[in-house]
Amino acid sequence: MRRIKILFFWLFVNKNNVSFKELLAFLIKPRIHNIAKKHIQDIVEKDDFEVRFYSFAEKLYWPKNFSIDRLDQVVAETFDTADWHFYQKKHTEIEKNEIILDIGTAEGLLPISVINKCSHIYMIEPSKTFYASLQKTFSDFTSKTTIFNTAVGNEDTMISFDENSLDGMISHQKTATTSNITLRKIDTLFQNNEKITYLKADIEGFEMEMLKGAEQTIKRNKPKIAITTYHTQNNPDEIISIIKSYVPEYNYYVKGIYEKTPKPVLIHFWI
Repeated sequence: MRRIKILFFWLFVNKNNVSFKELLAFLIKPRIHNIAKKHIQDIVEKDDFEVRFYSFAEKLYWPKNFSIDRLDQVVAETFDTADWHFYQKKHTEIEKNEIILDIGTAEGLLPISVINKCSHIYMIEPSKTFYASLQKTFSDFTSKTTIFNTAVGNEDTMISFDENSLDGMISHQKTATTSNITLRKIDTLFQNNEKITYLKADIEGFEMEMLKGAEQTIKRNKPKIAITTYHTQNNPDEIISIIKSYVPEYNYYVKGIYEKTPKPVLIHFWI
């Protein structure tokens, strides 16, 4: 059904920079489990799941209280260059000595897969569960990583966060699974003018609020940007408009078709 919906959107609504060849490849591509197993060497169940990959030596720690089955999707998005959620498409490749700001790091597969080629990686993850596993994954790289256990937006305050959600959702209602966490502007976290060269963001529909609080950081650094736009709250045109208002010389393109709406999956920006 998902593939039929995307075919319909491509034919009758928006192509979102997806060529016929790319569409055909998507329609006949293997299931994500089959894609993922080409990259996963083994998974060992301990206090957390310890995951090893063929392409790099470092272990990834996946929280045991989250289903390991969800890892397949993350692996496909991180390593399958044809996936529309793949961040390192043309013009937004991660290059040697990159300084990355990963907003919505979750389990940390993208940063651990490129840690040895980067100068520094800043990670932002509001979930205490993922934050604990990130500390284990990057325990050998404390000198070149900074992990913020906070949410980000357009103000500095406290908010409710659903810790039980694998997607890491900010909640507007207090429940048994929510807790109060800090909300910070990117400009507050980087008020000492720390340099970044690459910004990746996937924060479940709060990308626009994050961008409003990142104006000075983006203007100062002009990083490559790969940002998700398919969530319900997102308006891709608004995201393009605000980033271009900060740095008019940005080039950009949209990529991919989301199965629930004809929104693009990602927008890629570069100078």
